[in-house]
Amino acid sequence: MMSAPVRILFVDDEERILRSLAMQFRRHYEVLTESDPLRALQRLREEHIHVLVSDQRMPQMSGAQLLAEAREIAPNTLRILLTGYSDLDAAVDALNNGGIFRYLTKPWDPQEMAFTLRQAAELAVRQVQPLQSVASEKLSAPLSVLLLDDEPDTLGVVGEFCVAGGHRLLRARNLAEAMLQLNNESVDILVSDLKLAGDDTAPLLKTLAQAHPRLLSLVVTPFQDTQALLRLVNEAQIFRYLPKPVRRGLFEKGLKAAAEQALIWRAQPVVSRLAEVPRDEREQEKVGSLMGMLGRLRERLIA
Repeated sequence: MMSAPVRILFVDDEERILRSLAMQFRRHYEVLTESDPLRALQRLREEHIHVLVSDQRMPQMSGAQLLAEAREIAPNTLRILLTGYSDLDAAVDALNNGGIFRYLTKPWDPQEMAFTLRQAAELAVRQVQPLQSVASEKLSAPLSVLLLDDEPDTLGVVGEFCVAGGHRLLRARNLAEAMLQLNNESVDILVSDLKLAGDDTAPLLKTLAQAHPRLLSLVVTPFQDTQALLRLVNEAQIFRYLPKPVRRGLFEKGLKAAAEQALIWRAQPVVSRLAEVPRDEREQEKVGSLMGMLGRLRERLIA
């Protein structure tokens, strides 16, 4: 049982939708609603909000913009984007700048919404626990970066980042080598295309989200399937999505943000990530198989 009510703020320019959400969830949470994104941001400055759920299409400000500003004001508030249409740019913006926990589509499924909010609420409450004391040398220790991409442009940016920051660069040419590295090395950041030597890397990303929630995944790919990206947000909890051809400045910014987040998480007993189980049965089977192969990784993390 939670000692204090979890506070959830819903933001949508349609009052009808806000009333529906309030009626659905007020028995379980302290529900707050705002139809004006600017007022929502002001509330975040003045009050403690556990979970923020925002619509994407609003006249004053997009949901992605709202979540990006909310992240600066209240970084520990978990952010969820709610939208009724598939817009790749909005999804990428919400992920890269808003650091969203989940992406839900309208009209929402009541059970899916309830389950997502329950997970977010549990994580948000656990996050406010005091930080563990971590030795300063651990916070400044080099990170390990695993690269699953053979393209010279990607290697060039990641290599320069590792040299400049004193980080360790690991590489894998195929999924078998990737599994070997993950089982034998402590990896903090994964940089991966969605294809490696002809194989799909999405099941591996989804497996790692469950087996190793502290590992940050950056996807660098020419692939532009909005629905696949949304599944990666929810089921793989990817940290950044970067399109190819690589834009050096954007890529460097993503790597720097990942390194900063990895060091912050070293000091936190709980990380704000909880991946959704893949819905596709074939993907579930692949993830289950990979999970078994990553047994040694899980044992090392628990020890």
